Amino acid sequence: MSSLITHQSLSATKKVAIFARVSTSNQTVENQLHDLRQVAQNNGWEIVDEYLETVSGAKGRDQRKEFDRLMKDAIRGKFQMILAWDVSRLGRSLKHLVE
Repeated sequence: MSSLITHQSLSATKKVAIFARVSTSNQTVENQLHDLRQVAQNNGWEIVDEYLETVSGAKGRDQRKEFDRLMKDAIRGKFQMILAWDVSRLGRSLKHLVE
């Protein structure tokens, strides 16, 4: 029996959350989801949840239920990393993200 253990077997699978957002109901998150799921698969990461919104990124957190749920789950330690198509999907500006 070999005593060689690979680095991969020593490290736990990274738990990630996917966040996808579009601004209007005429748009779809499908392209974002496809690419983000592929990134997770290519890296061997476990997707623990997907947070999907159809709302302007300029809206407050009280009007962004999925973003609020994402932030609460992050605080709870449900995942280690958030995957997003672009930082603009999280919010229109840094000011909106921290409010």
